[in-house]
Amino acid sequence: MQYIETTCKTALNPVRGMPFRWSLNPYRGCTHSCHYCYARATHAYYGMNTGDDFATKIIVKTNFAEVLRRELSRPTWRGERVAIGTATDPYQPCEGRYQLTRRALEALRDHRNPLSIVTKSTLILRDLDLLSDLAQLTDVTVFVTVTTLDLAIWRAVEPGTPPPLQRLRVMRRLVEAGVPCGVFMAPILPGITDSAATIEAVARAATEHGAISFGTSALRLAPLVKEHYLGFVAGAFPNLLPPYQRAYVGTNAPSDYLAALEARVARARARCGFDEDTMRRSREPTGPVLVAADPARRDRQLALPL
Repeated sequence: MQYIETTCKTALNPVRGMPFRWSLNPYRGCTHSCHYCYARATHAYYGMNTGDDFATKIIVKTNFAEVLRRELSRPTWRGERVAIGTATDPYQPCEGRYQLTRRALEALRDHRNPLSIVTKSTLILRDLDLLSDLAQLTDVTVFVTVTTLDLAIWRAVEPGTPPPLQRLRVMRRLVEAGVPCGVFMAPILPGITDSAATIEAVARAATEHGAISFGTSALRLAPLVKEHYLGFVAGAFPNLLPPYQRAYVGTNAPSDYLAALEARVARARARCGFDEDTMRRSREPTGPVLVAADPARRDRQLALPL
């Protein structure tokens, strides 16, 4: 592992085409090494590759919190919602050493600035005190990403992440401390995690652990990310490579597949108590069932028009 320390001129990044206008990313690259990660392409900007370099060469913006404080103090800053972790997990292991995310949260708390966080890491529990304070002062939401409860698929697809059940338990702790949380099943991987049973299992686990929302997105394969991901599919799921090559001529899956997937997600949301306003039924946690990998079941997932 190599940590490349650098400084940044700006911390707040303007964003287009998303539900938020500003993002924060104290690191670049991610040791979670999720094979589908769209942020892999950003490493090419630094002259590094989207494979091993992305997972082992982590860029650390050492002055990140100081720059953020200056930006939040500007008279022109309107206190808009800020999204943390849009291009890399803000709680990947090096955060334990550098604490850039924690210091950024302290700055946002001092300015009572609304924010959201996306993470797969259990390290977020370290900042329970800050997040609880923030939830009393402003609008805060933590989104925990859970793509599958299948342990074999999890190990193959997200080799550097904590187990999904551990993430859900941490989310429950945050909810109990008054921090609103949601679950992202993102991305949904065609032929791997797109079955009705898989989607409903994650949605049910979300509501059982206190999530107020359940969001999903379909896999997108932009240039550079596509090459890496299809290489992974060729090694781990070789029978899926030909249909992937036919389906992903461009960045997105075919429209008929996306429509069928959207309908499947809507049914799972309804059965698990999530309405259109992303609210949930109140329910005591019982814990999800972790299922074993079943290659035959993955083949049946391809009944969707991939």
